[in-house]
Amino acid sequence: MLLPYLAIALLLLATLYSAVVSFSDQKGRVASRIFPQAPGRFSRILVGSLSLALLMGAGLWMASSSNTSTRRPSRFLIPDGYTGWVRVEFEVPGAASLPIESGQYVIKIPPNGILQTSSPEQYGWAKDRYEYDSAQGLRSLADSGPDQRIWAKLNAEESGASGKRKYEEFFVGTQQQFKAQANEQREIK
Repeated sequence: MLLPYLAIALLLLATLYSAVVSFSDQKGRVASRIFPQAPGRFSRILVGSLSLALLMGAGLWMASSSNTSTRRPSRFLIPDGYTGWVRVEFEVPGAASLPIESGQYVIKIPPNGILQTSSPEQYGWAKDRYEYDSAQGLRSLADSGPDQRIWAKLNAEESGASGKRKYEEFFVGTQQQFKAQANEQREIK
């Protein structure tokens, strides 16, 4: 997430540097190919002001967009022992909205693995949690590392007879179960 902002900052810094360097030659005199004669005070003030305005505008844009690139995290409660695809369909008319507890959406997946909600899909960065939900309590599921149980998470939109539907899907299980499911789906197609 930080890399695009660093690239923009580097581009702006290079632009500012080239603007300053283009006004001076090897002897320290202010001249360039743009201004063969030494530029007047008005030209230097104009270029300096425009460069400063560009830098300030880019800084404000990066600051405002960094606030919108995060979202409320989700906590997925998956039935204990469930393996297979989980699908959350968003903006379904008449469905219940997602509850919020401790600043997180609580997404309780039914035994069939498909949840419909009237809540809109959220975009941006957040650290979601995945847990098996049983009568004995909650058990965390890893979404990375050697004990990973969450695979192929995606957000998409499909169109059908009932209109457009936004959804989020992911697979719950071991790597072997995920690969077997993927191979099975390839054979069907």
